Amino acid sequence: QRQQWLREAVSQALAGPGAAHAELQRCLRVLAGPCPGEAAPERGLGDTGGHEGALAELAELCESLDNATDFCSLGGLEVVLELLGHRWPPLRAGAARLLGSCAQNLPEAQARALALGALPALLGVLRGDPDPRVPPAALFAISCLVRAQPEGLQQLEALGGLEVLGGALQSPHPPLRARAAFLLHCLLKEHPRLKAPLVQQGLVPRAAALLRSEHDGAHEHGLGTLCR
Repeated sequence: QRQQWLREAVSQALAGPGAAHAELQRCLRVLAGPCPGEAAPERGLGDTGGHEGALAELAELCESLDNATDFCSLGGLEVVLELLGHRWPPLRAGAARLLGSCAQNLPEAQARALALGALPALLGVLRGDPDPRVPPAALFAISCLVRAQPEGLQQLEALGGLEVLGGALQSPHPPLRARAAFLLHCLLKEHPRLKAPLVQQGLVPRAAALLRSEHDGAHEHGLGTLCR
């Protein structure tokens, strides 16, 4: 229901010529400004709804390749990467989702994000973010940076990312397990050479343990990793 409302709001905002560019700029101005409460931590975070709404709207807009290209040219990736370290979890999750939406199917955005150090930042979130809403969003962004992207996959391997993905199969949170199983299945299908390092890092017992757990969305892809 929220997604439907957001799509309708975006459609209304983009009714005129040049409206998408103007809306991208407006949302980026919101994100570039301080969140309420940041200037006075002792008073708490305050209302971050404006920033959360801007991130959600940008993620919707950047599903269009033209808008994603425009977003990058406006310096949007730099703004989003800063928010990955924000102390308010919904902003970290929203920033990761936006990064994934922008990079998905857009090699220029992928290359720019990788050059800016997005992958180490996202792996750090995946490894240790304490809020269960954030790692699945980070894993979505990681997937968008490494699938069909040789440089991204090379970075993932060099940073120990395969081990992190394998560890995510054992997460107590079903959405994270499902995303990790899906990405591992896809990577093994696209790059059979990854089988040896993943097996060496314990993929088989991890995937087997996943299949013994209560059935959820991860099982199909967990089985797929074992069949590779």
